[in-house]
Amino acid sequence: MGSGETGLRVIDLFSGAGGLSEGFRQAGYLVGLGLDFDEEACRTHQLNHPQTKVLCTDVRGVSGADLLAESGFAEVDVMIGGPSCQGFSTQGRRGSWASEDDPRNLLYREYARLVSDLQPEWFVMENVPGLLWYDGGRFGRQIFAAFQRQGYHVQHKIVLAADFGVPQLRRRLLIVGNRVGETFAWPAQTHMGAVRRDAIELWERRRREQYPHLAPHRTLWEAISDLPALPADGGQEEAKYPDVVRTEYQELMRDGSRRLYDHQSPPLPQVHYDLIKHVKEGQTWREIPPELLPERFAKIRRTDGTNLFARPDRNRPSYTIITQFGNVTTGAYTHPSQDRALSAREGARIQSFPDRYRFTGTLTSKYRQTGNAVPPLLARKVAEALTRVVNGHVEASETTPRRGHLEPEQISLLAGV
Repeated sequence: MGSGETGLRVIDLFSGAGGLSEGFRQAGYLVGLGLDFDEEACRTHQLNHPQTKVLCTDVRGVSGADLLAESGFAEVDVMIGGPSCQGFSTQGRRGSWASEDDPRNLLYREYARLVSDLQPEWFVMENVPGLLWYDGGRFGRQIFAAFQRQGYHVQHKIVLAADFGVPQLRRRLLIVGNRVGETFAWPAQTHMGAVRRDAIELWERRRREQYPHLAPHRTLWEAISDLPALPADGGQEEAKYPDVVRTEYQELMRDGSRRLYDHQSPPLPQVHYDLIKHVKEGQTWREIPPELLPERFAKIRRTDGTNLFARPDRNRPSYTIITQFGNVTTGAYTHPSQDRALSAREGARIQSFPDRYRFTGTLTSKYRQTGNAVPPLLARKVAEALTRVVNGHVEASETTPRRGHLEPEQISLLAGV
């Protein structure tokens, strides 16, 4: 799955299980070092990247000189990473924004400090879109200013992973900076489809008529339909592949793997089974008899756009894979046709981790590592776009659609940065 060596040297901060590293490795970059505080994620990263030194420690006690010594590089060309800003995740808040003084939201300062120490020509930072919208965008502007003061030209964009071939409606903020006076050309969109269920036909008609060079969004079923059926609390850490391969995406995920790893599903409590059996594919908690629902559902309006207890539609991309996608109560994470949560491997497929990528630790940890990761396929697209800029091979790409319906906070921010 690699695309040839670029010779560009990379250090990955807040590397987790290695999603960004995997995408950049596939694009031919030399990933010399990954750093994270999660021991099980570090073990996963090291297992899958044996040529990379993985340092499991608190970033606040590390200097730029330490990173160079551990990586074996004389200097670094590209810094990548996703410092946690979970307080600004829409998945992490309940009714109000977390304080910007939350320690989880200040790790970008450590990332900026180490960029200042090492002075890479480029950096790529991934994060949740919510940090742009907090307080009218003030927090986002602080982050941009931290890099601009160091002489970096900073660009940002909110991307939808499904627009780049990942079978998942996952929105993420990408921040790219450089100190060499270049303009980063964002990777060209390759797929197109609706985010909202009530706009599917509209977007498909628009794709066919105006953007025929774009493929439809990859679906959940394109990603996982070849994987064996499982009961709840079933599956094995290592198993034989089923013979059938149904889609191009499945072939891509199987490349380089001879065995099926981590296709395991957690237990399903009887109380949750009694609820999801009322929910058919494409339906949510609204189909469960009200008298059976937990008490907290009395406060949820039936018009609210929540996907609790949902069974996703196999013919659409998955919703965002979160750290608790093994829990059917947290969102659209019930298997479309089987009475269980999505397996760890199914989540990894949806995130675009290749099947040869093995996860370490408990099953709960595997879910957490997968949900926290950057989709490798999206990371690869960004890395390949960066290679073209560095090599001076940027060409005008075909026109691709702009997604509308920005929140007012987004509009004011984008106008002011």
